[in-house]
Amino acid sequence: MKGYIRKIISIVLVLVFCAAVIIGACVILSVKNVNIEYIYYSSSDDEVPHSAQEFETASDNLNALKGQNMLFLSDEEITSCVYGNMVYIESFEKIFPCTINVVLRERREQYAKLNSSDLYDIYDTEGKYIETRSQNINPADNSPDVLLNVDDQAFEAAVEMCSYFKDCFGFLRNLVQSVTSLYDPVLDTANLTFRLYSGLTIVIYDYDEYAEEKMNEVYDEYERLSESQKLRGSIYAVSLNDDADGDYAAYYNPDLNN
Repeated sequence: MKGYIRKIISIVLVLVFCAAVIIGACVILSVKNVNIEYIYYSSSDDEVPHSAQEFETASDNLNALKGQNMLFLSDEEITSCVYGNMVYIESFEKIFPCTINVVLRERREQYAKLNSSDLYDIYDTEGKYIETRSQNINPADNSPDVLLNVDDQAFEAAVEMCSYFKDCFGFLRNLVQSVTSLYDPVLDTANLTFRLYSGLTIVIYDYDEYAEEKMNEVYDEYERLSESQKLRGSIYAVSLNDDADGDYAAYYNPDLNN
C-alpha cells in the first residue's frame, strides 16, 4: 500500500513539475516586445504622414499580439494585423524568446488613372490601388504622378514597362508625363507611348513581346542622341520580322511624334 501511495505521489510530482515547466515556458516565450519601424513618403519629417491613421491602426493591432506564445504565433496572424491600401508589412522577424521586429512601409504612389467619374485612381509602384482623389497631385512633393491612359487589359503591362523604364533611365515620375496604350489597326499592333516632359516620345510597338529587351534598346538609342534631339521626335521600338537580323530594335525619328 505504501508503495502504491509513493507511486501516486511521484506521478503527481512529475505532473506538477511538467505543468510548471510548461507554464514557465509559456511565460518566457510570450511576446513582450513589438518593435515597429515606420517608413513613409507622403510628407516631410515635420508633417503628419498621409497614411497616419493606417499606421496607427497597424501599430495597435501589432501591439495587441503581446502575451501570445511565440511558438504558436503564425506568420498569418502577424500579417493580418495590417490591412488597408496605404500601409503594408515590408518585413518582420521573431527574435526569441519574446520580441517581434516589424517594418511598416507606406506604399509609394507613382501612377494616376482617370476613372469613369473623372476622378483619379492612385496606384503605387507595383500597380497596387491606394485611393481615389479629385486631383493628380502626389502629396509627397506636390507634383503629378505618371498618368496612365490605358485600359484595364493593358494596365499590368504598362506598369511593368514603366518599371523597365525606371531600371534603364534611373527615374520615372520626373521624366515621364504619361503612358498611353493604343491599338494600331494598320500595323495590327498594340502600342505603348511614353510622353516625356522634355518633348520626346517613346513608342513601344507590340509591347507584349520582348518588353524588357525593347526598353533596353530604347535606352541605348536615347544615350546616342544629342541634347537637342532629346527634346523632340520619337524613339520607337519594334519587333523585327523573320528576315531581319535580330528579334527587336529601336530607332530614332526626329519627325515622328505621337
